[in-house]
Amino acid sequence: IKLLETDVIYGRDWWEKPTVIEEYKLIFFTIPKVGCTEWKRIFRKMMGMDPWIPEMGRKGDVLIQNPRTNNLTTLSDYSLADAEMMMKDPEWTKAIFVREPKERLLSAFLDKFVQEDSYFHEKCCNHHLSEDELKHCNDKVGTTDIRYFLERTQNCQDYHWGLQSKTLDEKWWPYINFVGYMHSLSEDARKLLKSLTSINDGITAWERVGKTGWGKDGNNGFMQINLAFHATDANKKLLEYYNEEYEAFVQEKWAKDWELPYYHFDKIQLF
Repeated sequence: IKLLETDVIYGRDWWEKPTVIEEYKLIFFTIPKVGCTEWKRIFRKMMGMDPWIPEMGRKGDVLIQNPRTNNLTTLSDYSLADAEMMMKDPEWTKAIFVREPKERLLSAFLDKFVQEDSYFHEKCCNHHLSEDELKHCNDKVGTTDIRYFLERTQNCQDYHWGLQSKTLDEKWWPYINFVGYMHSLSEDARKLLKSLTSINDGITAWERVGKTGWGKDGNNGFMQINLAFHATDANKKLLEYYNEEYEAFVQEKWAKDWELPYYHFDKIQLF
């Protein structure tokens, strides 16, 4: 298997490029709506930088995501030969965190369509639509019409609601050797960080940057306050927005996210 310049993991043009931390032999594939902002904070800390970019709030979150401003090393910063070698080397951890698709879509809907509605306006209510469709789109955004959101996203692709299975080219999925889940975020984050050892002094990432320094008062471990809903809360939240028709639509259109053999979700069946 050869790494090509056109491969998704190397040539993707957006912010979700895989992060590389040589000291810990880590390649991490972030997925939007699966804690990616927090992961980029800890990666900065692992590389000896302040996890917080001074401009806080929404702007700080944008800067931490943007490869031009977050100072994180990405896979495409390496030559094709070196990047391919790292991907194939079993001593390197290739990690990804995934999220149950219905939950992740609801999170994207609430965040990018209902609350921060300017994002969806700019991305999907644009010149590709006729005048009537554009007016309809602008009227819908900011409301809680999940049906419109789900249908519009079929012709308006974006990493926040795109397939998680497309984060890597199919040929590279078998090289992933750590999969974490949003529903067990605390334990999986801890497990990953404990498994990463510095090639300089043998200290784990958990000991150095994960065990403390996080949370409101800085006394918590990284991701140890679980950001994901607990199962019962999640189902309650999903039932507020999904009905039988919308659930069936998602199961059909995002089917690939359940079918990929490299991770497994217990299917949430609401109806």
